[in-house]
Amino acid sequence: MRRRHLFVGTAGVLGGLAGCVDSALERRRTDRTGSSGGGPDSGSDEPITVGDPDAVPFPSAQPPHELALRNDGDTKRTAAVEITADESESLLERDITVSADETVTFVLVEPRSYTISITTSDPDGRSESSTTVGVDREPFDCTRSQTTVTLRENGTSTDSTSRSTSCPEPAVTDTSLERKAQDCASGTDGTATVAFTDEAVVVTGRIPTPTPCYEPSLADVAYDDGRDVLTVVVDSGEQTADSCTDCLGIVDYEATIDLDGRYPGRVAVRHETRGERRQVATATSTASE
Repeated sequence: MRRRHLFVGTAGVLGGLAGCVDSALERRRTDRTGSSGGGPDSGSDEPITVGDPDAVPFPSAQPPHELALRNDGDTKRTAAVEITADESESLLERDITVSADETVTFVLVEPRSYTISITTSDPDGRSESSTTVGVDREPFDCTRSQTTVTLRENGTSTDSTSRSTSCPEPAVTDTSLERKAQDCASGTDGTATVAFTDEAVVVTGRIPTPTPCYEPSLADVAYDDGRDVLTVVVDSGEQTADSCTDCLGIVDYEATIDLDGRYPGRVAVRHETRGERRQVATATSTASE
């Protein structure tokens, strides 16, 4: 079971002057004028969703990460919040107004790596504090986690918590294999690549055959829960033509294994030719797939 890793930047006072209007917070507000993220938002009981829930495979195995922005003071506060994913993609840039003793919650729904920057001035406007929080989302961690950033009179503080949830096992719901092309072999031993997409494992490969007219098939698809490994065995199959070019063959194929529950931690692909099995590829599932 993989776990989500959190790293927290140190909160500190950046040192503004009383009456200074060219603060980082003010500059960000000015830069955002007219943008989709511009304008302050009032605190609300409704969470702010960041990302596309429909883009998350196996959502029950990948709970969202919650970011809570809490105002611990007696007066409302405005914070400049910037959320980026995978180091550079901007997902949210907004000024959030949080009422006294209230919390605004952001829900980071997609399994990605996030960087959250929060800048706010103190209640009297004389100084600023800035906090950077990183959330590294590894896939299928089956962990529900939350980061709370608290706005205080003398800066900000950050706290992170997590707890394990029930983790479903991968279950194979359907399999298929399609022959793509065939030709005479040119010294290859066979290759394969693995992709994790649309709640399926897709194996694209080339398998040696006695002639180019063979039809590969799936000999075995099995999941080992102890090792969290899905093994896919592709057999060279049988010749489908009465006559064929007299040469050793190489056949391109695409195999699809539909899944329920979650992706396996690892996939191993083996080719079976003339009764012998040879491993040709392994792949580990990652958050970006």
